[in-house]
Amino acid sequence: MEIYYVEFFFKSDIINTLYSYKYMSGPDQLRNVFVNTMGLTDQDIVALSGGHTLGSTHKERSGQDGPWTSNPMVFDNSYFKELLAGEKAGLIQLTSDKALVEDPAFRPLVEKFAADQNAFFQAFAESYLKLSELG
Repeated sequence: MEIYYVEFFFKSDIINTLYSYKYMSGPDQLRNVFVNTMGLTDQDIVALSGGHTLGSTHKERSGQDGPWTSNPMVFDNSYFKELLAGEKAGLIQLTSDKALVEDPAFRPLVEKFAADQNAFFQAFAESYLKLSELG
């Protein structure tokens, strides 16, 4: 098992952008924020969305309350597996999550990360570093 190290620091404007997920209606909005505004790529969008494998939604930010995965305390590729499995009782899929499966450019990345946890870990580490360096 490989270990990937990621620096954890944010600027408040990045946090505010990430918290605006509840206003995102689909792939075009995701790309507008993350590609056009922040200079990230489609792979970065999908990899960073995989962070939803941890924790849960907050009603005040998304209008919903609950986890994305059945084990929200473990960082793994289960978020992508859950997306491909479809909606399940007790698990949340926001509009921005569903867009990853519905968009023809995002879906192959979701499938790749669902099948290959190490590929997800590598992409997440690289994308998170890019995001944290936007400062």
